[in-house]
Amino acid sequence: MFDCVLISSDEGFRHLALGIIREPTNNARLALDIQTLADGLDQEVVQQVMQANPDVIFLDLGVEPSGAGGIQSLSQEVPNAALVVGGPALSAEGLLAVMRAGASEYLPRPFSQTETLEAFQRTVKRRKVKAPGQAPTLGKVTTVFSAKGGTGVTTVATNLAVALRVLTGKEVLLVDLAPGLGTASVAMGVHPRYTYVDVVHNFHRIDEELFLSFLEIDDSGVHVLASPLSPMGVNELSEEEIRSLIGLCRNQFDYVVVDGGSYLSNRLGSVLGLSDERLLVVTPELPTLRNLKQALDLYGRENGKEPPKLVLNQYRDGLGLTSRDIEDGLGHRLTLVLDKDDQRVLQSINVGRPEVSVGKSRIAKKILDLGRKVADAEIAAEPRKGFLSRFRGSGKSGEKTGKKAK
Repeated sequence: MFDCVLISSDEGFRHLALGIIREPTNNARLALDIQTLADGLDQEVVQQVMQANPDVIFLDLGVEPSGAGGIQSLSQEVPNAALVVGGPALSAEGLLAVMRAGASEYLPRPFSQTETLEAFQRTVKRRKVKAPGQAPTLGKVTTVFSAKGGTGVTTVATNLAVALRVLTGKEVLLVDLAPGLGTASVAMGVHPRYTYVDVVHNFHRIDEELFLSFLEIDDSGVHVLASPLSPMGVNELSEEEIRSLIGLCRNQFDYVVVDGGSYLSNRLGSVLGLSDERLLVVTPELPTLRNLKQALDLYGRENGKEPPKLVLNQYRDGLGLTSRDIEDGLGHRLTLVLDKDDQRVLQSINVGRPEVSVGKSRIAKKILDLGRKVADAEIAAEPRKGFLSRFRGSGKSGEKTGKKAK
């Protein structure tokens, strides 16, 4: 049963929303009815909505888009509720602002019964029905990044994604957020048709099936959301859009592994702040360690979180600094040391199959150990049941759905 809140004083909007809520086949019920517009929301009304703990909120902006602040307020205070918002016809920029504020669906005047019903159906399709008093389960986000290019961030991220899939059998998404021409899709052996920019541009109509159509899937069952083919694509995203993107990914997948690249920027800081695990990749030479100290200063603690875990890559005794030198110099323990094996790594990249899925090398075994630390108690747990289960283990996602994003 989906609990709904209706916030509107417009008879047309109220009639459509109440008709949908009261239709028995929609499995919905009215938990709270407030006859005001979005710009009339005060703290008392927001508190009432919070106490109702709804799955869906029908919110009316009125004839002017002045109630966008009400969307943001409800989105922040009732984050588990989906907002179906009605209001005036908006420009592309205005619509994007409303979606950034937290709207799940937007209905322009004059309201249509068909469009209103379809918006509600898309919303509930995206929702997971809550057990009493239980919030929806969110996936775990792990971001792999570095303070310098060429340290092997993509190698660690792609192999970790496959390791989590192998170890848990759960749904794993690899997101390539590396600035510019990211190579995660190449390393995974997939040929992306769409990127995360396409997802962001379709936030206003995204549902599970459409979201899946933007993804590719490798032979291990890991889904991949690629980076733009042009460095300009990265600059199109705002901090709010990245927050929404990460939220969408963790709502649909058990594990999200982000290839954060090596560019120290505020955007990466936003991603790290949203991450449950942060893995900082370093190689054993002085220039990298100098940049590493800068990275630890910038991203050492985000929102009270522990400092990033350090992964020492391309290590070999007698070449460069020792692992003990690095730990002593930084005053920071290493979580993982990966041996230098250029031939195996290069071969796995060239064939588009991460080392974890290729063989039983020392690198593969160590990445699997890292996967166990990330997954913790969820090893060999039952996979999440849901819309992704039917797609497991067969071909590219676009071929599976038969859908083509517009």
